[in-house]
Amino acid sequence: MEILLWIVFAILMGSVLVVAASVAIVATRENRIYSAEAKTWARLEQTGIPAEAVVESLKRSENELSRGGSQGQTVYAVELALRLVDADATAGNRPAVVRTLIDEGLLPQFAVPGKPVHLLRDPNDASIVAIDRSRTPLEIPRASA
Repeated sequence: MEILLWIVFAILMGSVLVVAASVAIVATRENRIYSAEAKTWARLEQTGIPAEAVVESLKRSENELSRGGSQGQTVYAVELALRLVDADATAGNRPAVVRTLIDEGLLPQFAVPGKPVHLLRDPNDASIVAIDRSRTPLEIPRASA
């Protein structure tokens, strides 16, 4: 009887470990997807071409990913559907999807269709865009003492 209990315990613990590993893999992959836009912005900060877009819709990530932001607040992973309104014929009036992390306090602003958003686009590939954080902040800064 004792052997049977150990076997059941081993099966249960193995299942728990598999589930925990699956959750960790999904969370890491999703975090990487939504953090990539910030790296693109850092790359385009000096060389990117300014562009403008308007919000068409905002959706939270499929798994409701949230984490601590750089200011100690909570940021949420979202998918912004945008329509570029740049005067440049290569980028103007086309749709774009940006997956990024936005401060909880700023989410309502981005949920309004038609809200203008400032972007930077790659000079070599108009399909690569990132939100220009210097003109459209994604985090609320802390008050300085």
